[in-house]
This record gives sequence, structure tokens and C-alpha cells, in this order.
Amino acid sequence: MKIITILLTVFALNSCGSTKSKTNMKEVSDENKTEKLSGKYVITSFNSTEDLPENMHLDFDNENNKVSSFSGCNTFFGNYTIEGNTINFKGLASTKKYCSKVENDIESKMLKAINQTNNFKIKNNSITLLNNKTTLLNAIKATDAKIAQETIKIEYRAHTRGYLNKIVLENKTVSVQESFNVEPTVKPCSDEEWNAIMKLVSEYNLKNLNTLEAPSKAFQYDGAAITNLTVYKNGETYQTPPFDNGKPNQEIASIVEMILKIAKSSKEKN
Repeated sequence: MKIITILLTVFALNSCGSTKSKTNMKEVSDENKTEKLSGKYVITSFNSTEDLPENMHLDFDNENNKVSSFSGCNTFFGNYTIEGNTINFKGLASTKKYCSKVENDIESKMLKAINQTNNFKIKNNSITLLNNKTTLLNAIKATDAKIAQETIKIEYRAHTRGYLNKIVLENKTVSVQESFNVEPTVKPCSDEEWNAIMKLVSEYNLKNLNTLEAPSKAFQYDGAAITNLTVYKNGETYQTPPFDNGKPNQEIASIVEMILKIAKSSKEKN
């Protein structure tokens, strides 16, 4: 009887472990499927090439596993296969339009990068094509690329007579000044951080900023730092009325949270 009990216990534990393992595998699989390589991606860089021709892009048809691209002068097209994070391009062909020497050079570098690609990363609507661990090409989803092209400066300023916390996000950098008597520290934002804050700001109607009621007003009697959020976009200025530091109107809570997160992350970088 004891032997039977032990066997049943072992079987139950193995079943539990097996179920847990399958669950974990499913979670990883689901995570990998969160974002699909699909649609148009505007190329932002490849092989350290700068000053790229306008509208260079890759277009993925994930239903038919077909890819097409504008490479600066000509277009190319072909097929691709994906298994996990591995990607292989096959049967690539190109149009034969006449190009300038500069365009030809850029086009050759791009096609070389595509042909060398054997794996990829995708996150927050941005893709990176790699050869093993070497980055060959970066691109961003067309809708997000439009956001990135807009001129946007974001300023979060909290202050009292003896305190200052000024955070400025501009041109993919974050500037943090924590005292009136010190110079601001400027560091680059990661692509993930920058895309996240640009997306939040672009999706919010900035014309509403000056109408937002502060949920608390301790700043009126020096109980909290006076704070304003200001966004400069395409020549226009949008600013909130004063609110308590760290306690914005709920409408912009996610924006303020992301600004403070980016500032904290910048201080943790070496």
C-alpha cells in the first residue's frame, strides 16, 4: 500500500512538472507571437550608412511570405521563410532602373545586408536584421516612423525656491537637471524608450493640456513642488496648468510616468 502511494505521488509530481513546463513553453511561444513581421517598415540605418534616400523600406506580406523593398532607386522582391527568430530570404530579384553612383552604392550595401541576414529581432514595432549577433539593418513600422519624423520636445519641470527637477526629451536624448546650481546631464535614449514616449505623446490631443485640472494642489502652500508638463511640437507650444510633482491629471499619468522612468534609467547608465 505504501509503495502504491509513493508511485502515485511521484506520478502526480511529474505530471505537475510536465504541465508547468508546457505552460512555460506556451508562454514563451505566445510572447514570441506578440509581434509579427508584417507590413511596411521604414529603414533607419544599415551598415553604418547615413543620409539614406527618402522612403527606403521593407514590406513584408506575412500571409504569403513575400517581401518587397525600395532600396533607394530600384525595387526588389522575393520570398522569405521564418522559423523562430531565424529568417532566410530567397529568390530576390530587382528592377533595372538607372541610378546615380551614390544611389548604386547604397543599394548594393542594402542588398548585401539583406543577403547576409540570417536572424532578426522585433520589438515595439521596430525590427533589426542580423547576421548572427552583428546588426545589419534597423527599421521602424511606417506609422511609427512618421511619428519619429515630427519635431517634438518634451519638458517636465518641478521646482520650489530651493529645488529643481527638470527633464527634457529631445532628438532621442534625455537631459536631467536636479539643481539650479549644476549643469544638466544629457544621455541618449534607447530606441525602446524613445518610441514609447513618442507614441504616448502622439496619441494624446495636446490641445487638452491647458485644460487639465490638477488632482491635488499642495503646491499652492509649498506642500509640493510646482510642476508643469510642456510639449513643443512642430512650432506649437502646449502646457499644463501647475500640478503637484509626481501627481498629474490622470489623462497624462502614463506620459509623466514614462518621462520619469526614462530620467531614472538615464541616471543608472554608466
